[in-house]
Amino acid sequence: MLDLAVMLRADLGSVMREVEQLAQAGVLTLRRTLAGRVVTRDISSPLYEPLAQLIMLTFGPATVVAEEFGRLPAVQEVHLFGAWAERYAGVPGASPADIEVLVIGRIEPDAAFDAAQEATARLGLPVHPVVRTAAQWRNDTDPFLREIRATHMLDVTPRRLST
Repeated sequence: MLDLAVMLRADLGSVMREVEQLAQAGVLTLRRTLAGRVVTRDISSPLYEPLAQLIMLTFGPATVVAEEFGRLPAVQEVHLFGAWAERYAGVPGASPADIEVLVIGRIEPDAAFDAAQEATARLGLPVHPVVRTAAQWRNDTDPFLREIRATHMLDVTPRRLST
């Protein structure tokens, strides 16, 4: 639970109370070990899948990546691609080991790296950004970008309010 509190940037006491409630509802299972209490999900619960979907949509990679990369002023578009985008689209397969992000705009590599590190810390999964300018993205001669276009992509571009 300490790992979960750190990952969520939340108070340990709050996390423990929420985990206890989820265990009482049958969504999680708690067990004691020599190292402390271990939390596991109970996928047999009818609440598990809808709750997992809700959490993924509100606190998952799409939201976190949009927030972290959306802070960069020159970002024009942000897309998730690769295994995580495929699972989001319903393509069966193993759980993704990382999150691949296409960032379009005039972004400094250090700024993209910093945003990726923040997203990694929040999600507990490595976040790998691919940064291209709008002109590079429109250019159809790059085989890597063609490969990205041919896969599932999820647009998570932050919507900015005009003033």
